[in-house]
Amino acid sequence: MLQSLVRYFLKTLSRAVVEKYQPKIIGITGSVGKTTTKEAILLVLSGKYKVRGNIKNYNNEIGLPLTILGSTSPGRSFLGWGNVIFKALKLLIVRDKNYPEFLVLEMGVDHPRDMDYLLSFIQPIVGVVTTIGQAHLEFFGTPDNIAEEKSKLIASLPSTGIAILNADDRRVADMASRCRGKVITYGLGSEAQVRATEVKFNYRQATALSLESLRGVNCELHYHEAMVPLSLPFIMTEAALYSALAAVAVGLSQGLGLMDIADTLKDFQPLQGRCNLLAGLNGSIVLDDSYNASPTSMIAALEILANLPVDNPARRIAVLGDMLELGINSPAEHRRVGQIIAGLPIGHLILVGSLAKLIGEEAQSLGWTGRLDYFDNSHEAALKIKEIISPQSVILVKGSQGIRMERIVKELLANPQEADNCLVRQDSHWLAKS
Repeated sequence: MLQSLVRYFLKTLSRAVVEKYQPKIIGITGSVGKTTTKEAILLVLSGKYKVRGNIKNYNNEIGLPLTILGSTSPGRSFLGWGNVIFKALKLLIVRDKNYPEFLVLEMGVDHPRDMDYLLSFIQPIVGVVTTIGQAHLEFFGTPDNIAEEKSKLIASLPSTGIAILNADDRRVADMASRCRGKVITYGLGSEAQVRATEVKFNYRQATALSLESLRGVNCELHYHEAMVPLSLPFIMTEAALYSALAAVAVGLSQGLGLMDIADTLKDFQPLQGRCNLLAGLNGSIVLDDSYNASPTSMIAALEILANLPVDNPARRIAVLGDMLELGINSPAEHRRVGQIIAGLPIGHLILVGSLAKLIGEEAQSLGWTGRLDYFDNSHEAALKIKEIISPQSVILVKGSQGIRMERIVKELLANPQEADNCLVRQDSHWLAKS
């Protein structure tokens, strides 16, 4: 009952606030990369405009209105929700001269018709689609069904709107036909309008295992006939590069210059739990990708691990948890990860959860001969795993949010007192969960 009332009031009030202040709304959807893309767009626009993005992971029917209203969730507190409503009414009665010119909103879509609800109270002028993967297959059945739901954002754009689409993802690129306005594509392929070429990731050329030598990517950034160098010194994933390219496209669509955008993106950093390099115990390095997991992102992280300059494959350690919400495809997708591992120079697998066990079974069935350890949950793994980490190891930690792999990362940190600043899910709400 409370949740229904909250949804009604939040929807009504946020719609009224948007109508009063008329911010330009940039909607972002996709199976992965929404939050990183949002942060890159906020960075690019913040030099010229007043901007606001989703607070924390507020990207659903409750979180999106809270972002519009500039409030955080008070949980189950009636008094807290009363304060949220009071603050919203104040926005409507007294004009806030500092209200954002741009709202950059992740639009989370977990179930069919979720996008319809979000579009019922916001009207984006720019729609960004990252990529279509296998997240939430449990509820959608196929990637094509996921694409259909997310394409509603593009179809909703007015004739003056702008679609920012990933040219390298066929399902996303095909959404251009549903756009009544302008389309700007981005990617690494030759079809993209905003395009990166001559891409060089530092970790692929590195000869030393150090945080400084492994981070960073450099490339040439193209748009029409213009070309400028782009340096992203803090990132090391192709996914983050795509997020930066999407932000470039958004910046260009709003009148910013290519050189200025490239200069701003030098400060672009990955968020906690998104392929962050951290100093670990015994001189090890932890590749913390514990925020979440899908087959695509897990395989990408494993390929990074396989390319790091480690002199002994036994010191390449993959700590992998279950990938959730994959529906009937779940066993096959976990086995597919095992097939990839069988061909990589990774010497030690530490698996957490019943589904992750399938990864090890498949890898071994294909001839992988490394060390294998199983744990039922991250609690057990976190207590024991640091005892089997040898010096100068590099350790990838990745799994779905529900497996809580960040607990393992915390045990591996050389400086655990820094956990609040560098790990995901460290606030009291998450720490209180079993």
